[in-house]
Amino acid sequence: MPETRGEVPASGERRKNHELRERLDEIVLLARKLSQDGPAMSREELDATRMRIEWLSEEIWAAAAYGPLEERLQQEAPEPGEYSTEE
Repeated sequence: MPETRGEVPASGERRKNHELRERLDEIVLLARKLSQDGPAMSREELDATRMRIEWLSEEIWAAAAYGPLEERLQQEAPEPGEYSTEE
């Protein structure tokens, strides 16, 4: 039976993509900080926050579209001997 929204899977684990959750949590924290402290932040602080949010958005997209980084790295890693220079 397919799981419905909000229903906990039989395994008890709701989140399979912890990287995505961590990135989303961080971007929400940054948005809150920017909302509260933005007017008082220096140009450098604003630029650093903007760059971090942009980086996080790229990471969130990748984690959502392709899965956790660990899985992506495993898929991209060559098999042992796959790129051997010996004939």
